[in-house]
Amino acid sequence: MNFRAPSAAIGLACIAYAALVGSVLPATAETTKERVLKEGRIVIGIHNRAPWGYKKEGTGELLGWHPDLLRAAFADLGVKQVDFEVTEFGALIPGLMAGRFDAVASGLSITPERCQQVAFGAPDLRSDDAAIVLAGNPKAIHSYADLAKKSDAIMGGGRGSNVIKNAITEGVPEDRILQFPDIETNIAALRAGRIDAALFSSPTVIGLLAGNKSPDLERASPFTTDEKSISYIAIAFRKDDGDLRDLYNQGLAKVMSNGTIATIMAKYGFGPTENVPPGLTTSQLCGAAN
Repeated sequence: MNFRAPSAAIGLACIAYAALVGSVLPATAETTKERVLKEGRIVIGIHNRAPWGYKKEGTGELLGWHPDLLRAAFADLGVKQVDFEVTEFGALIPGLMAGRFDAVASGLSITPERCQQVAFGAPDLRSDDAAIVLAGNPKAIHSYADLAKKSDAIMGGGRGSNVIKNAITEGVPEDRILQFPDIETNIAALRAGRIDAALFSSPTVIGLLAGNKSPDLERASPFTTDEKSISYIAIAFRKDDGDLRDLYNQGLAKVMSNGTIATIMAKYGFGPTENVPPGLTTSQLCGAAN
């Protein structure tokens, strides 16, 4: 004999089960994008270096390529407060992964290795490697090949930066490469004679030598590199925050299309050489990693 439970009893049982499940399952967590839009505030990690992002002496005002770009990109998206926290270059991505920042912006090049760790926004600047030497370029350094073949030549580069990898790839022995935590110690080592060339990205060199503030230094010109040393700069987000990255990309696209980016580029001494080629995408630069 088949027995059929009354429909009312079934309904009560369903309600009880739903209540039980609801009490056990956690509420959906708020995403970083949702929090940023709700608060109208985003926290960006930077390395205190010109022209990427730096504190102005005397006032502490945050200036630089990425602070200006981020403020412009987020302004029409309802994010009016862009806060910056300064850390060492090598601590940017670890700090991002640890949740100290919502994104990091300090001249990070898009590389397949980094694409495995973070979600890059669209490329915003083209960069090549460049060298700063003492005025007159006493050791006639014009390439990584020069640094490799001159047995007494020592170069300096930022810890965790692309220039270290590129120098090794082009034959500079690792025992003749000193790695520094910041620009200041790298330049100080050059002035003290500990190194013969301080290597940075070309935008960094443009910013450092702008206004002839350092007449004892000059850019090694030319400084020939392998085409593989050309890189493209972007803002980095956590992999789980792809929706926040996409939101930023919307703002960046508007900044690029309305001419704002050209104004910011001119402010920091960038020209056509630093333009990102039309149509170049993060996916192309990352390969399958992003």
